[in-house]
Formats: sequence, structure tokens, C-alpha cells
Amino acid sequence: MDKRIAAARKVADKGVKVGFHFHPIVEYENYLNEYKEMYSRLIEEFKPSEVALVSFGTLTFIKPVIKQLREREFRSKITQMPFVDASGKSSYPHKTKVEMFKHAYESFKPWHRDIFFYLCMEEHEMWKEAFGYQYATNNDFERAMIASYTQKLGMEFLI
Repeated sequence: MDKRIAAARKVADKGVKVGFHFHPIVEYENYLNEYKEMYSRLIEEFKPSEVALVSFGTLTFIKPVIKQLREREFRSKITQMPFVDASGKSSYPHKTKVEMFKHAYESFKPWHRDIFFYLCMEEHEMWKEAFGYQYATNNDFERAMIASYTQKLGMEFLI
């Protein structure tokens, strides 16, 4: 993680906007505290003006992938995840995902007004529970994202 943060710092120091994509957030013992430390570190090391986006997601698999993982000789703890159906895929239970995403979003509170946050490949309704708001349609989400990015890049004329 130190190398990734250092690389992002070098890019930001050259005037290039960076983004942080927390996908997947993985549940394990004490994970919320460890992720909180990472989120706090980013807030300390980067100015909001240097960051274009922050996104969150988690492990989600289509059923054939789970089957392939279980059939391999290489054993992975990933197959021990508490899978539930999530829109035809397998993922963490809804309650766990809300906890992950809400914790992550609230950890970045100092950045809420200046940076675009989004959930990656999550159900529409999850936004309201995790962020306290949701877009009415996917088109509304895309328009808000494009407006945020172009403003951050000083390219509002593209909208």
C-alpha cells in the first residue's frame, strides 16, 4: 500500500488528478479499523483539489467463477466468504456491504463537498443506505459524475 500511495503522490505532485478505487473492500477481523487508518492517511497526504474520485466496491462473483475457484487445486479463503445472492451474483450479505460502504464514506467526510464518490457495480438502493442519497436514474448518476470530473479538470466547457 505504501508503494501505491507513494506513486499516487508522485502523480499528484506533477499536477495530475488522482482517484482512489477501493474495490474490493474485504471483510476480515478488524477490517473497519484498518481501512479507517488508510482512509485517514489519504486525507492527510492529499488535498481534495488533487483527487477526482473515490469509489467503493466489494467482492462479487458470478456463480461459474465460484465453481471454478472451488475446483482448482489452489485453495483460497475467498470461497469461505459468507456468500448470498446479490442480483444474480454472489457477494457479501446486504447488511455487511452497507456497513462497509457507509463506514468508508463517513471516513472521508472532510472530502464530501469536493470529491465525487460512488459505489462500483452495486445495486441502486445501496447508495441511499451507504451515502444518504441516491441518483434517480443511472443517467443522473453519469451526468453528475461527468460534471464533477470536468469541473475538477477545469473543463466545464465540455458539459
